[in-house]
Amino acid sequence: MQTGYSWDTGLIRKLNEDSIFCSCFELQTHDGTLQAGLFAVADGMGGHNAGEIASSLAIRSFSTECLRGLLDPGAAIPLTTLANAFSRANSDVLDAAAGRELQGMGTTLTAAVIIGQNLFIAHVGDSRCYIINSRETLQVTRDHSIVQQMVDAGMITQQEARAHPRRNEITRVLGYSRDTSPDLMQIRLYDGDSILLCTDGLCGVLTDEKIAETVLGTADLTQACQDLANRANLAGGPDNISIIMARPDNLPSWQALVNARTSVRTK
Repeated sequence: MQTGYSWDTGLIRKLNEDSIFCSCFELQTHDGTLQAGLFAVADGMGGHNAGEIASSLAIRSFSTECLRGLLDPGAAIPLTTLANAFSRANSDVLDAAAGRELQGMGTTLTAAVIIGQNLFIAHVGDSRCYIINSRETLQVTRDHSIVQQMVDAGMITQQEARAHPRRNEITRVLGYSRDTSPDLMQIRLYDGDSILLCTDGLCGVLTDEKIAETVLGTADLTQACQDLANRANLAGGPDNISIIMARPDNLPSWQALVNARTSVRTK
């Protein structure tokens, strides 16, 4: 599995309050040995250095719990493992925020587990996961934000949301409520699919079209991540920029699936 990442402070912030996690490994399954990976980005918020603490704590707690579950021979399905790991991370951030100095801190968390051809996603906040290939750019996650609610209600367009004065108001984060739960998704991957996770320091600055243009124009994922961070900084770099990319090997082709379905329909 090819991977790459970039972790950049940007041009305005003095402190990087984002945290990331990137790990590849092999899993023994009933289908044999499968390539696997666990990836996560978190964007912390809070006074002083509390945002940095929130995102770092969430990533450490989440990744430890998730890897333990994934590597357990009797593990639950990956989506359940992800949900349990999010719950643990949320509890740990809440407990830490009970202290006076860290009160009010929180963090987004968007995580991906890749096992063979399957992509499992868990998501809270306005960091994002995309699937990018030559056919399309798919935003897998939906922002938990005021402007996304306004877009859904038809009050503003997606383009207007990018510059709206309330674009930084998030409606769901880890560390604010015991009842916080992630959106969970499972998607099949095909040859040529690149998975991109990022904080809003990237997707809040560059359009999906510019992100895809950079990804598709660069074969090396580490270079692609660096190029994306550079483009975000050239656009002003107003926030921390965290990016992770993964591209699994040996996946079935999309065209083979299309041909198979066409064959079935014509019989």
